[in-house]
Amino acid sequence: MAGRRASHRHGTPAIALPDVAIVAGLGAAIGYAALQQGGFYRPQLTTVVALVAVAAIGRALRPRRPVPRAIAVAAVALVLFAGWAAVRAESWQAAAPPVAMALLAAAGLVCATGLPDRHRQALLAVVLAVAVVVAASCWVGLAFHVSPLALTSSGLWRAASTLTYANATAAFLVIALLVAITALPDGGVRTAVVAVLALGLVTTMSRAGAVGLAVAAAVLLIAAPRRRRGAHHARSSVPASLAPVVPAVAVAGAALLPSLPVGAPPHPLIALAGLAAGALVLACGRRMRPRHLLAGLVVGAAVAGTLVALVPAAREAAAGIVETRLTLESAERADLARVTVEQFRTAPWTGIGPGELDLRYVDHTGARVRAVFTHDEYLQTAAETGLVGLALVVAALAAVAVAGLRARTVAGAVAAAAVAGFAAHSAFDFLWHIPVLPLLLAVATALLLTERPLRSGRELLSSGALRHNREDVP
Repeated sequence: MAGRRASHRHGTPAIALPDVAIVAGLGAAIGYAALQQGGFYRPQLTTVVALVAVAAIGRALRPRRPVPRAIAVAAVALVLFAGWAAVRAESWQAAAPPVAMALLAAAGLVCATGLPDRHRQALLAVVLAVAVVVAASCWVGLAFHVSPLALTSSGLWRAASTLTYANATAAFLVIALLVAITALPDGGVRTAVVAVLALGLVTTMSRAGAVGLAVAAAVLLIAAPRRRRGAHHARSSVPASLAPVVPAVAVAGAALLPSLPVGAPPHPLIALAGLAAGALVLACGRRMRPRHLLAGLVVGAAVAGTLVALVPAAREAAAGIVETRLTLESAERADLARVTVEQFRTAPWTGIGPGELDLRYVDHTGARVRAVFTHDEYLQTAAETGLVGLALVVAALAAVAVAGLRARTVAGAVAAAAVAGFAAHSAFDFLWHIPVLPLLLAVATALLLTERPLRSGRELLSSGALRHNREDVP
């Protein structure tokens, strides 16, 4: 007791072991899952569940800490979904994945709420550090053709990162990108982190990831509160400070073109040169204005054009990107949707049961195919757990998104944008089956929704905390 009193007397808060357990459990779970294929396989999932359980125990030791109504509603909906999936499953083995995913997300929402500022900052730092490692592994995988950090698809090498799945990596980085823009104080660190995450996102070449990012950006632009004019409500520095990111990513991304075609050797020296040029743009562009984006994009386009003209592999990569990545058509996904709808109609309200979806069929080319996932989480969830199960999941997503919109803060708008982007991406990939993704979304949105404003901008910059995002709306 004497030590605790002394620490308060000198202005240093005493260490709260339950909060440390929450940060350690959630941070370790996200870090481990991200570095271990998203926690997808059963042994990895078991470890993730154990780590989140540590956080849950810490949260249980804080019973008087209130849970916001929206987060409580979302958590209850997820727990109900877990129970419904368990009831509808034919065996525990079939029930385990959806039950675990729902409970992980519910625990992430509840455990991440109400943390003291320094513990919230620590958890945000862990999330962003993991995201930077994931994004860096994307570049390494493409530049050196390191499998499974990069994998081949449609004639191109695509970054798969430590998650070993390009589309899952894109979903992870979209959430992390939104958090980085919001959580980090303005300056060189934020610009560098955002650039690394954006470059990693580009290297996945995920069409659904691009759709998710576009939806998130649209929600953020619409929902973010506007600042009043005047000295106290000065214009936000976000556009100016992040302006160098676009040309830097364009240059670094263009330098990867020669390494993209399947069959072509990696070109690490060209990739390194492009990375160095991008870093130089960031270093020199601290005072770059938004209007300089056009010039930066022209430089990036010139680099890409030069490589396409002089390097045959870059020319092949550009043609492959146009043919396979710049289109919304996907005959394979259409086949999967058709087969899934047929089975959904047999039990539309209650579902056929988790793990019972039979995706053995004859595709559009006449070939026999066996798949595991529909690549549309709404359709697969409806087929397996019925409209009842789907309604519970959608209710959880909607509760968090609505809470973010009603908060009328930048952080709340970012939380709503993250949910909207993830929800849009989920219509094209099996994101809910990869443990790290619902857990990351739950933790990130809970941290954003329960942000408490600091007393002053000086306190913000000295602590590195979330910026004071509570702003007046005219």
